[in-house]
Order: sequence, then structure tokens, then C-alpha cells
Amino acid sequence: DLQATLAPPAAGKMMKALVMCYSVIGFTFYLPSITGYWAFGSQVQSNVLKSLMPDSGPALAPTWLLGLAVLFVLLQLLAIGLVYSQVAYEIMEKNSADVTQGKFSRRNLVPRLLLRTLYLAFCALMAAMLPFFGDIVGVVGAVGFIPLDFVLPVIMYNIALASPRRSTLYIANTVIMAVFTGVGAIGAFASIRKLVLDAGQFKLFSNNVVD
Repeated sequence: DLQATLAPPAAGKMMKALVMCYSVIGFTFYLPSITGYWAFGSQVQSNVLKSLMPDSGPALAPTWLLGLAVLFVLLQLLAIGLVYSQVAYEIMEKNSADVTQGKFSRRNLVPRLLLRTLYLAFCALMAAMLPFFGDIVGVVGAVGFIPLDFVLPVIMYNIALASPRRSTLYIANTVIMAVFTGVGAIGAFASIRKLVLDAGQFKLFSNNVVD
């Protein structure tokens, strides 16, 4: 969809955008993971900010830096919520909207605001009720995000371009697919195992978040 909106030739521009996108993602996602494990070892929390702000003792980073990190996390969650909730919004508004009236008419605007508010309130209630954020994120990341972000794209790329099987590009894509399939399988096994082990500590609406 994005490529279709670019002025031709779009392929080169799209490649630059993808390189920049994955560079930023790799830096912002893997840097905290690597440095967090390097600093705290196996004792690192699933939310690295909790490791930097222990329950006992002083914070291990400047207050302004921790505040900035929390702000960026909030902005990321808002962006993710907007993107991943679009399917739910589309389903709700398809059944509640009146197509004969304007998009911002009172008839369509009021139900849209009401339904979206109720949906977000329900999501917030579920998040507060099930305080094991790290375990759930681990399962979702291993089962959902890794295949969608790193495995399926290279498979579709190889199929769409029909690259020769002995070409460098085809081999590189196959290696990426194999490596991240293994990473996803290991991550799924480890995260589900941790979820099972932590199940005895789960309490609804608990203030003690299980990591």
C-alpha cells in the first residue's frame, strides 16, 4: 500500500525506507535487550525499567532519563494501540455507521467515540486484571511478531521474485528464515514454559506484577 503511493520509480525509495526502518527497529529493540542482559544477567526484568528502578535502593539511572524512557514507552503504546486496534474499530464502525451521512456527522461521530472509548476501557480492564505483562508479551512476540516480521516476508519475497535457488539473495533470505524460525520456536517454548511456571503466582488485579 505504501509503495503504491510513491512516485515512480518506487522500488529504490521503498528499499531505502525499509533499510532505515529495520535499522531503527534493530537499534531501539536489540540495544536494550543486549545491554540489559549485559548489565543484569539472568536477573534482568522483562521490563528493563524495573531493573533500573529497584523496589529497594536508589534508581540506577538519572531521573530525567527514566522519565524520558517512560514517556517514549507511553508514546509507543499509543501508536501500537492505534495501529493494531484498527481492525476492531473497522468491525465496530462498519456495523454502527450510517453510510448515507458524513464521516464526521453527529450520527457517526458519537457512536465512534463511544465504541472506541468502551473498547479501550475494556483493554485497560483486562491489562489491570491480568498482571503478567512480560509472560504474555513473550508468547505473543515468539508466536506472532517473529513469524510476521522476519519469516513470512522473506518467504513471500522469494516466491514473488522467483530468485534462482543458488543466488546470494535467495540463500540469504533462506538463512534469515531458518534462523528466525529457530529463534521463534525457542522463544515460544521458553515463554510458554515461563507462563506455566508463573501460573501459581497469578492473582487477578494484583499490584505485584509477575515478571
